[in-house]
Amino acid sequence: MALLKIESAEVTRHVGTRGAFAIAEHVTLPDGRTFPKTYTVWAEGTPPEIGSIVSVTGVFGAKVREYPVSNGAVAAPTMKHAVDVSINEPQVNILGSLPVDVEAPAEPATPTPAASQELPF
Repeated sequence: MALLKIESAEVTRHVGTRGAFAIAEHVTLPDGRTFPKTYTVWAEGTPPEIGSIVSVTGVFGAKVREYPVSNGAVAAPTMKHAVDVSINEPQVNILGSLPVDVEAPAEPATPTPAASQELPF
């Protein structure tokens, strides 16, 4: 059994109705490119809100899946493989949430009278 510890990841979606959720930690490559590394956390109960930042420790799980990829030719599609990583029996700590961009409320529009409408003053 291997333990997996994710120090800081964003909750990206809820999975099903029993409390499982997906998280993503953002990895930065030496050349500056970034990509999300995703995990499914198999928890029960109420999951953290989407956008929350969490740390998760639990038992490592992996599942290999196969899917077809069209190669654009008439020949049969090529099969590719992916590994879905999951965290079982998790201990979840909510660290906070992502800052939300709040725009200033729009000012109420001043009504513009139609050509045949009179103003009430």
